[in-house]
Amino acid sequence: MPRSSTTPSAASAPTVPPLKQPGHIDQFLLYRMHNLTRVAVQGVGLMFRREIGISRRDWRILAFVGQFPDLNLTRLAELTALDTVIASRCVTQLVRRGLLANTRQPTNKRVSALRLTETGKAVYEQARTAGQQYNVEFAACLSDDEARQLETLIEKLEARAHELTKREIERSGGAEDNPGDE
Repeated sequence: MPRSSTTPSAASAPTVPPLKQPGHIDQFLLYRMHNLTRVAVQGVGLMFRREIGISRRDWRILAFVGQFPDLNLTRLAELTALDTVIASRCVTQLVRRGLLANTRQPTNKRVSALRLTETGKAVYEQARTAGQQYNVEFAACLSDDEARQLETLIEKLEARAHELTKREIERSGGAEDNPGDE
């Protein structure tokens, strides 16, 4: 029997976007975002090593200490999303290189305050400027409207990620997973 001309064909029916209904892992939103991040940070990491002689992790630590002078190690680890042991090793290396000063608090000798040294300030500023330029070049493929939309979408996804993570923590009896486990 011939099809009626008013019945939409299956080919013209709207389909659910693969990010919302993935068929394979390479269509999962988290997988796509992970790959985007992996490629992007590789590029910026190569630039930091070549032009400034620091790693991305070094930059992250310098950036937070530069923004929040007198941070203690525990707070730095939280802000940088690094394990405290790893953050401690990085801080020790940056102190040896003369980029950070680690001074004990007079009121509590077990707690130290981290600050950029003069050399650290210069490296921080050089890395901040280079990182900003890399970000400008990375985002240049977006129109201003697309950049605003992406900002809104990222905020929306971040809020949803926090909601889902909170739910999963509650379902797991309050145990948080180690974000470094992959």
